[in-house]
Amino acid sequence: MESDMNWEAAVAPWRDPDRTFAYIKGRVALYAILQAAGIGPGDEVLVPGFTCVVVPAAVKYTGATPLFYDIDPDTLNGDPSLAEALISPRTKAIIVQHTFGLPADLGRLPDICRNRGICLIEDCAHAIGASIGARPVGTLGDAAFCSFQWSKPVTTGLGGLALVMSQPLAERMQDKYAKHYREPSSIKSVSLALLSTCYNHFFRPRYFWLAQDLYRWAGRNSLVQPSSSESELQSSSMPTHYLERFGKLRSKQLRTALSSLPHIINHRLSLAELYIARLDKWHSYRPRLLPNSVFVALRIPILVHNRDKLLRQARAARIEIGDWFNAPLHPRNCNSLCFGYHMGRCPVTELTSRHIINLPTHSHVQSKDVEKILSFLNDNHSQIMQKHPFSLS
Repeated sequence: MESDMNWEAAVAPWRDPDRTFAYIKGRVALYAILQAAGIGPGDEVLVPGFTCVVVPAAVKYTGATPLFYDIDPDTLNGDPSLAEALISPRTKAIIVQHTFGLPADLGRLPDICRNRGICLIEDCAHAIGASIGARPVGTLGDAAFCSFQWSKPVTTGLGGLALVMSQPLAERMQDKYAKHYREPSSIKSVSLALLSTCYNHFFRPRYFWLAQDLYRWAGRNSLVQPSSSESELQSSSMPTHYLERFGKLRSKQLRTALSSLPHIINHRLSLAELYIARLDKWHSYRPRLLPNSVFVALRIPILVHNRDKLLRQARAARIEIGDWFNAPLHPRNCNSLCFGYHMGRCPVTELTSRHIINLPTHSHVQSKDVEKILSFLNDNHSQIMQKHPFSLS
């Protein structure tokens, strides 16, 4: 585990003011990249299964069609050979996702995209700070985006960045950023800053389920800015107030979040060591890390036989355990057909999403919390799977 390495080089690209653009959410950063790349009706964008619904939603908002490719059961990231097989003359962009902070295998996609003029976009929502070889994720294609939502490597409540490596694309991004994206209202900026402050000072793992319920209730009743509104989950029409920047009133908050990232990654990796040591003793399934890559341990994913039952038990015991991605397009109460996903399209993804849970490593989790989680899992040891179910089917 590389917990003592210097993370500054991996984070540095996301601090470059000439290549980054800050938005109200990470999904908006993705839409801005697609828009600047000239993607629209008649075009196709390849998207990995096992992702959040807001990713294909951003594609749909451009008028383009998302096509889904399956994941590799060994890595839980998109299988590049399956993406390659879907490329057609209508393919204008390919999105690769670094899930749970594990760098994805890009295979031949960078060369293919470069030779065919296809825009290669990295989804770094889980993985800002990770790297493959000496190259940080986010710098491997034409552009990338990350998120600062509650469950991401660092949080500002809501927010996202686009990182653009292609100079012509960066120039188009700058033009559209000035013309089409507005500042959020002062009330929204202040409320997000206050909500983030409350989270940072008062949230504790034992309150996870209560906090989640209260946040969702407040979002449904318009008391706070929700991560996704109900209409976003059910309709492929762009929501109102979507085209917003991060906001000048919170710019200091963004700088603080990025400066804290190296420290937080070290914290996450120290907890990951505790989890992995026990999981390896149990011979439990864990996704494979690519050779010569460094991950940031956003979450530690494992597979269990009865995911919903285990989560109910965790709630009753006040044990924080995550459930994403609980469907090919997370969350499972979204209208996946509306966003172009048809069941059976990604069989590995569909099987994985029925069995996966994830273990937290965020800054509020301490070693004593990890021990409580591991003790809970030990009491439910028979639920833990040792192999990916796809290999057993």
